[in-house]
Amino acid sequence: MEAKKEKKHSLCEKSPVLAMILTVPLGLLSQLGSIVPGTVGYILVAVLAIVVLVLFDNWFSPGFEGVFKPCVSLKESLIITSPMIIVIIGAVIINVISCGFSFKPSFSYLCLAVMAGCNEETAFRAMLIAIGMKYLKGNNRSRTVVIISSVIFGVIHVTNLTAGADLVMTIAQILMAICAGLVLAAIYLRTGSIIPGMIAHSIYDFINFITDSTINESGIVTAAPEGSKTFVAVSIIIISAILAFAGIFMIRKSKTDDIEKIWQKKWTVDQ
Repeated sequence: MEAKKEKKHSLCEKSPVLAMILTVPLGLLSQLGSIVPGTVGYILVAVLAIVVLVLFDNWFSPGFEGVFKPCVSLKESLIITSPMIIVIIGAVIINVISCGFSFKPSFSYLCLAVMAGCNEETAFRAMLIAIGMKYLKGNNRSRTVVIISSVIFGVIHVTNLTAGADLVMTIAQILMAICAGLVLAAIYLRTGSIIPGMIAHSIYDFINFITDSTINESGIVTAAPEGSKTFVAVSIIIISAILAFAGIFMIRKSKTDDIEKIWQKKWTVDQ
């Protein structure tokens, strides 16, 4: 049987940053599933996100091992993913102090969280970072892909305003999203798989949904807690700073060689 030939990807070769940015709307195509209302729509979006990634893997086959296959052990993946515990615990503390104790688990919130984890990791990290780690040149490309993906991930949250989100809380969410994006991108780079980030992202969203009384059924923060905006803002700044430090530390200079080895392995065709 004749071996599959590697496809030519002219845009990626000539304008890798543009190619990286264009993966965002490609990933967001999975949101077409949201035209179906309720939990069925959430599940459909998550499934479509996975389908997009399967198609992406196939498009770059046979030279790419894919976004799902890890390059480290399960134990190491858990250790690398552990900084996300910071944002999970921090969110619960902020919610309890600012809004009071709230615990409202539901199947709808679970599906919404899984949808967010799958859809957002697909749109803002899985494809964007993979292309960057193949086609960008230079020793600092891991830092470049982290910054690009994190900034886009944070800024896109401004669209929550169109769904009725509170302005102050949206600004705070943008800041935290950028810093959490640093950690999620670092997790992907260090493990070689988007799955740990998807799981961590989904767990964070689910816990936040069920403990924050200001979040509606669509996962939107509709109002800032009365009398506690300052506390919430300061708390988010502190947690964001910790996350930013964690993300930067995870891709520190001493880890550059390890990251490069992982991604040279994933892109099996000579670069």
